[in-house]
Amino acid sequence: MQIIQPSQLKLAKTLWLLAVFGFTHAVSEWGYLFVPIQTAGQEEYLLILMMVHLAFMALSFAFLLAFGLAQYFDKKIYLFIPAAIFFVWYVNFIFFFDKHALTLWYVKSEIWARYLLGFPGAILSGLGLWRRRQELKVWGNKISHNLRNASITLLIYSVLGGLIVPAGDVFPSRILNNETFFQLFHIPVQVVRAVSSMFLSWYVLRILSVFRLEYEKNIEKIEKLETLCTERQRIANDIHDGAIQALYGSGMLLDRASELIEHDPIRSKELITKVIDRYNETIKSLRRYIHGLKSDDYGQAAVEHRFHQMLNEYREGFPNITLEVSINIPIWFIFIPNAVDHTFFIMQEALANAARHSGGSIISVEICGDERLYRLTIKDNGRGIGFEKKNANQLSSISGLHGYGIDSMHQRSKLLNSKLEITTNDQGTQVMVQLERSGHNAEKA
Repeated sequence: MQIIQPSQLKLAKTLWLLAVFGFTHAVSEWGYLFVPIQTAGQEEYLLILMMVHLAFMALSFAFLLAFGLAQYFDKKIYLFIPAAIFFVWYVNFIFFFDKHALTLWYVKSEIWARYLLGFPGAILSGLGLWRRRQELKVWGNKISHNLRNASITLLIYSVLGGLIVPAGDVFPSRILNNETFFQLFHIPVQVVRAVSSMFLSWYVLRILSVFRLEYEKNIEKIEKLETLCTERQRIANDIHDGAIQALYGSGMLLDRASELIEHDPIRSKELITKVIDRYNETIKSLRRYIHGLKSDDYGQAAVEHRFHQMLNEYREGFPNITLEVSINIPIWFIFIPNAVDHTFFIMQEALANAARHSGGSIISVEICGDERLYRLTIKDNGRGIGFEKKNANQLSSISGLHGYGIDSMHQRSKLLNSKLEITTNDQGTQVMVQLERSGHNAEKA
């Protein structure tokens, strides 16, 4: 029986008992080939074989009884009861055997093993599988039908293997026994048992498909959860890089307007008007985002204007910082899906970090490219962020120092399938994004 993946189904936690029953019972069945009932010359050898045969038979029925009880009771009960019955049977029929009446002892031991363990084990197991039909019905009619068939097969086996025994002086073995079965049906009961075991094995194997279905469903849940987490991360990035940065830019303009309100009220009023316009645009952007609308399809001039507009806001918000700007966007880059938005937000985050934290006086922004390569570079002449060279540990330290924004830059670069490099020293920090045209779908280029 195959190994089952970790499962939440109750049946999975006890199915190993049925597997052990099948294995030990198969071993015991070989005893009928190796235990010829002879009385001369091989008594000691036959006694050992008989004991092994009977012990495996009773042990297999004990596991079958444990499986049946496990469908109704908790672990302590469904293991304790079969173990106790097996121990009583073993003490009475194996430990105290009758060497002078070997055949009679052998027959009585088998009869009581089937009566005490085999019959109740098969009955409870069959009814238990029938009881599990409702639990597994959600996995389809085929699983339910196989459970029903396995249940009926076990109930039939309870008679064939539990009540039909060798003829003895114990009721009902005087009436229901191997000989009367053969006289009635003209076929040995062992053959019918073997056939029923084959059918049971087939149905159980078919039932095992429920664990494959459960595993596939769990994988599907994991994939949905990963998709949900990715989508939540994307939403967080978009809100951080869009609305939050827009609000931060508006705050810079309001700070500048408050500084100018006394000696240059006209200019202060212009800045306040820009803030109002920016707030309105932010509201529109959030509405488009909530309704799932895609970004506007920008032309080359419109894209460059979008970048220049953001840079002008930083000029006004940080008048003591000189911005050196060179923007020449290759036309093919515009038509790569989401490329404009990703690089825009990366540049916005890099500018915000440089303006707030670097302490520098000059920030240079360069966007350039040719037929095969796009490159965005933001560089400042500030104090740097404490690293002398670029390495793997540096990147994690940068994220830890500057928080969510740097993480967002790396994630956007990864989504864009571009290369992001952040280098820093005591003369400043440089953020560079490089994107190769090959491997991207420039839809309209």
